Amino acid sequence: MSVFTDLHPTLQELLLSGLEWDELRPVQTEAFLSVAGGADTLVLAPTAGGKTESAFFPVIDAILKQPSEKLSAVYISPLKALINDQLDRILFMCSRTGLDASVQHGDILDRDRFDFTGPEHTDILLTTPESLEVLISDLRTREAFNEVRYIIIDEIHAFMESDRGVHLLCLMDRLDILGTKPIIRIGLSATIGNPETLLSWFSGPDREKHLVSIPSPSSKKQFMFAVEQEFSRQVHAIAKAVYGKKALVFTESRSLAERLVVPLREELPLVFLHHSSVSPEDREAAERSFDSAGGTCVICTSTMELGVDIGELDLVVQYGAPHSVSSFLQRLGRTGRRGMPARMLCIVSNACDLLTAVSVIEAAMDHKVELLTPPSCPYHVLIQQLFLLLKGKNGMSLRSIISALSALTPFKEMSPSHYSSILAHLTAQKYLVRSGDLYLAGPRAELELGRSNWMSLISVIRDSGGYLAVLPDGTVIGTLDPRFVGGDPGKTFSFTGKTWRLLHRDDVHKRALIEPASVRGEVKRPFWSGGEGGSYASGLVCQSVAAVLSRGVSRIPLPPAEKAVIADLISILPDDFSPGKIHIRAEPELNGYSVVVSTFLGTRANQVLAHLLKNRLEGKHAVRYTQFAIRIFDWESPKAGEYIAGILEELGRMSVIPIAEELPRLPETAWKFGELLPEELRLEMAAYDYYDIPALLSALSAYRCRKYYK
Repeated sequence: MSVFTDLHPTLQELLLSGLEWDELRPVQTEAFLSVAGGADTLVLAPTAGGKTESAFFPVIDAILKQPSEKLSAVYISPLKALINDQLDRILFMCSRTGLDASVQHGDILDRDRFDFTGPEHTDILLTTPESLEVLISDLRTREAFNEVRYIIIDEIHAFMESDRGVHLLCLMDRLDILGTKPIIRIGLSATIGNPETLLSWFSGPDREKHLVSIPSPSSKKQFMFAVEQEFSRQVHAIAKAVYGKKALVFTESRSLAERLVVPLREELPLVFLHHSSVSPEDREAAERSFDSAGGTCVICTSTMELGVDIGELDLVVQYGAPHSVSSFLQRLGRTGRRGMPARMLCIVSNACDLLTAVSVIEAAMDHKVELLTPPSCPYHVLIQQLFLLLKGKNGMSLRSIISALSALTPFKEMSPSHYSSILAHLTAQKYLVRSGDLYLAGPRAELELGRSNWMSLISVIRDSGGYLAVLPDGTVIGTLDPRFVGGDPGKTFSFTGKTWRLLHRDDVHKRALIEPASVRGEVKRPFWSGGEGGSYASGLVCQSVAAVLSRGVSRIPLPPAEKAVIADLISILPDDFSPGKIHIRAEPELNGYSVVVSTFLGTRANQVLAHLLKNRLEGKHAVRYTQFAIRIFDWESPKAGEYIAGILEELGRMSVIPIAEELPRLPETAWKFGELLPEELRLEMAAYDYYDIPALLSALSAYRCRKYYK
C-alpha cells in the first residue's frame, strides 16, 4: 500500500528532491500507518534499515499538517554520541520541511542550549533521559512540554533491562500527565528475542500498540575462525586479517582491549581504542577514523554495538567467544551493507571458546535471541521519583504520595505496605520529616539531595567511583578504577595504548594526576571492578552449546582444522548431554572423585547454585563453577552424584527470599539511592533483579536430573 500521496506536500518534496525517493520502504510505510493511526509503535529493523526515517516521517507529517506554537516531539537516545551521530540527518529533514530541532544533553554548552522559557519555540527536541528530567522538573521549563504529541526512543532495547529504562517509563508517564492527551510513543530497536514484550513494556497497559517487524532480505555471511593459544599469534592473526581494511575488533572487556592495543599498534599503521573508560574525545576520534580512505582498526567493547553510524566496514573481528546472541548480532550487523556479505573473524584460544562461538552462530541461525526482562523491583527509582515529587512542595500526605507515584507504570502494582515501609525508613533516617499528616523533605535530604545537590536526582545511573586520569594541563585521558590507582605514587602503567606515571591521587575530587612515562619492558595494565565480561555467557548461549554437544556435530560448515578441534572436544565428553536437563556425573580424581553438575544455565545461575551447594556442604568440599557446569571436589564414592541430585531437588522446592538470604549481600551502593532503602527491600531487589532467583527455581523444577558416572 502506498502512502506517498497522503503525505504533506512539503514532506513529499523532501522525499523527491532531498532524498530522491518516490516511495517509502515497506517498513516506513507500515510505521507511518501505525503512528498516523494513533498507535504506540515499535519498529524492528537492522542497522541501516531505515528505522530513523520510519519514526520521523509520520511525526514531521503530523506537525506540518497541524502546526503548534510549542514543542511537538521529543527524541530520546541512550547515548549522547548517538544523538550527535543522528543530528545531521534529523536537521536535514527538519530544515527541508521548515521545522526547528534543538539538542539538549550534558555536553551542550549553556550558550548553545535552546531557551524553553523564551518566546521562541522548537518543534523537535533531541535529548537523553537525564537532560529531559532536568527540563520537566524545572517549573520554569515544564510548561513547554504540555503539548508534546510524540516521543521517539532510539535503541529502546538498550533501556529495557536497566534502571534508566524504569526512569524512562516514569518520564513518559509524567509527560502524559502534563499534557491533555496521551503522547504517541515510537520505539526503534535492533532484533531481540521478545519484541512483543518490549512493545508492551514501553507502551503500557490499555493503549493501542503495533509492532512493525519486516524481515530484512537475507544476505550472505562469511565466518572465519582461528584457534591460537599464544597471545602473540592471536595478535598477528588479527593484524594480518585487518591490514588495509576498515575493521572493528570486539573484546569482552576493557582490560582485554587495553591488552591488544599496544602490540597491534606495532603491526598496524592506524589503531584506535574505544571503551567506556576512554575519554569522550578519544572515542569520537575512533569513530571519525572510519571517515578516512585507508584502513582503520578500532579495538572496542560493547560501546560500539549501538547504532553510531561509522559507515561500511570490511570486517568485524570477535576476540574470544561472544557472551550473548544479541551482542553477536549487533556486532555482525556492523558489516555487510549495500549487498556485500557480512564478514566476521572469530579468534579464540581454546576448543571450548570455539565451541561457544559456533553455538552462538547456530542460535542466531535459528532466530533465537535472549529475552529482555525489565527490573521487577525498582524501589530505588521510586526513591528518586519521590524526592522529585516533593521538591518545591510544602509537604504531601501518604495518600497523595501513593496516588502520584502509583500513576507511574513501574509502581502501579506496588502495595501500600511497601510505600509505608519506605516512608517509615526514610523518616527514621531523617530523609523525611512528618508535620501532622504531611511528609516533607528532611534535613538529610536537604543536605544530600536538595538545593545545589538536587542534580543528583536527575539520574539513576550509579556512580562508578572511578578516578579521572588527568594530565598536569587538565587534559582528561580517561577513567581508572579506584583500586588500580591505589598505593604509592610513582608507579607506571599502560592506558589507552600509552605509558603513564601516577603522580598524585586526589580522593576528594576523585582525580589521578598522571604524566607520560618512558619505561622498557612490561608495565601494568588497568583493571576495572565492574562490567568486565570475562567468561560470562548467557543461558541461551549455554543451551545452544548443550544442543551442539547433544547432536555431536555443528551444523556450520567449518574448515577441517576447526571441525577437528570441536570433534576432539566432544569425543572426551559424555555422549548423553541434552538441552533442558541437568546432567550429573562423577569423575575419578587422584584422590577420590569429583562431581560435575552440567547445567548449561549460564554464569549468573551457576554462581548462585554453586554458592547454595557450598553452603549445604558446610565447607567440606571445594566448589568451582563456569558458565556451563559446577564441579564439587573431594568425594570418596562415585555415588556422591546422587547426594548432589538430592540437594538440587531440595533447592527446587525453596522459595525466592529464603534463597536470597543465603547469598552474598550486595552493598547499598549497588544501586543509586540504594542506601535510602530498607534492608528487606534491597534483599528483594537482589533476589529478583540481580540474582534472578525465580529463573533458577524455574530451571530446577523443570529440569530432570540425569545421573552419569564415568
